[in-house]
Amino acid sequence: METQKPFNLNSIGIYLMQRIIFLVGILGLVGVLISCSGPAEMTQQQDEFQEKETVSNYPSWYPQQEFVSEQSNLFAYAAAIDQDSAASVDKAKAWAVEELKSSISDKLEEIRSKALTEHGSGSELDEAKFLMALRKAKNAVEPLVQTGNTETKSVGGYESVRGFVEVSVPKDQLIERIGKRLGGHEKAWNAMKNSKAFSDF
Repeated sequence: METQKPFNLNSIGIYLMQRIIFLVGILGLVGVLISCSGPAEMTQQQDEFQEKETVSNYPSWYPQQEFVSEQSNLFAYAAAIDQDSAASVDKAKAWAVEELKSSISDKLEEIRSKALTEHGSGSELDEAKFLMALRKAKNAVEPLVQTGNTETKSVGGYESVRGFVEVSVPKDQLIERIGKRLGGHEKAWNAMKNSKAFSDF
């Protein structure tokens, strides 16, 4: 007759201890994952909120770039802060006009450089006198400036106002005025106007 093996409490205790350690380890791992994902989600939510807040601080008509060339007009945009609404708009307008003049000057030089490659030195596009006259062509901008959209928004946490301004010039009138300012350089100016690059103006 076989005798039954005695009930081994030690082996059961070890088994239960291993199971408990295993479960604690799993719970600990889950806790770490939750604690890591929590701040990450919170940071993402904060970033999204700040992005929306930044976008909402600008008018819907205000683009991401400060200079925009469209089919019939050239546009510039600027924003400025002042304690007074009217002053903030005036300051923003002055900056927008300077941005418009600077961007048009850069654009004309870019066209001249491409037109020189296209037509060669015989076009007189590389003559020093023409280069000097072309740099001053931006002075034709200001008399044609038209003010478009304007808007003001209070600056959160400060007793200040941010003014937003859109200014523009009509392309056809600007080209005509630049042509008059470049009198005596008709050959070079016509070479620019007849170049492929001028279609990007």
